[in-house]
Amino acid sequence: MSADLSFDPSIPMAESDTETDEIIYRISHDLRASVRALQELPTWISDDLDQAAIRLPGATARHLELIASHACRLDLMLTGLLEYSRVSRMQPIGAIKPADVLRDVIEDLGFPEEVSITIDMDRGNVQMGLADLQRVFSALLINSVRFHPEGAPKITITGGPCSDKEWRFVFADNGPGIPEDKREFILRPMTKLVSRDVDPGAGMGLAILRKVAWTYGGSVNVSAPKAGTGTIVTVTMRVN
Repeated sequence: MSADLSFDPSIPMAESDTETDEIIYRISHDLRASVRALQELPTWISDDLDQAAIRLPGATARHLELIASHACRLDLMLTGLLEYSRVSRMQPIGAIKPADVLRDVIEDLGFPEEVSITIDMDRGNVQMGLADLQRVFSALLINSVRFHPEGAPKITITGGPCSDKEWRFVFADNGPGIPEDKREFILRPMTKLVSRDVDPGAGMGLAILRKVAWTYGGSVNVSAPKAGTGTIVTVTMRVN
């Protein structure tokens, strides 16, 4: 079985959703300045003490490191919330070519050579925001590589029109897979299957992916291959 989360076009998007995104954006944006200061303060304190030839006790030094670590974690969360609030906003809608966008995203991510990516993408255009399509591709690629425990990641990407108005993108990898009972869970904001000690990310990537799909009247389906390990993510969007 798979998790299939679809957008119902008969239900209009509430105006309050836009207002909520605006609130999230403003709060996250303003808080980041304070969080950056919290990240830097422990270093400033340590530098000042070094100049004064004052050596901190080991426990106190670790406390300063802990402050910086938690501030970094908070900054990642705020960055994820900012990106989440920007979906479908602050960008023009126009004709773009997914094949070219995917190529640019892969180049920008700069994966090591052992990452194998096979692409079969239609050369046609879609009508959507460039930043939103970049978010879709980035979220899926980063998750496939980041959570691949051993061996060389292998990713297969296909995409093309599946109807007069819709395009379908399918990402398949050879990673450890996602338990069936967690496939809906991982698409929620700030959710992860591993501890922060294993991965410091904010758990926003796939939530952003789902929000993009829903914004364009589409769906996200998470499943597993019939044989072997891995994950298949199918994203359908109305972009024509």
